[in-house]
Amino acid sequence: MTIAIQALLGLITNLIPLLTSSANASLIDSIIKTLTQFVPFIVDEISSLYTPVKNIIAALSATPATNAAQLAQLQVLDQQVDAAFEAAAASTDAGT
Repeated sequence: MTIAIQALLGLITNLIPLLTSSANASLIDSIIKTLTQFVPFIVDEISSLYTPVKNIIAALSATPATNAAQLAQLQVLDQQVDAAFEAAAASTDAGT
């Protein structure tokens, strides 16, 4: 599953530079929705997927084509990913 998610994240990463105008709003919505739907799988593999997901969130947040509502969704997604990573780190630390 990790390989498939990494491939998906790679594809999304390659699409981001093409998002240059507000005409891409539906594509940005689709990317946010896809990332949100994959959060449970990303959490399961958080150690290997944290950085790519955070990079996508940062890139979309910096894209001028991303509107205010999408930025709000990205902030929520960013917090979810951070919380999952922190929980994974805490459980790893607790096991040592």
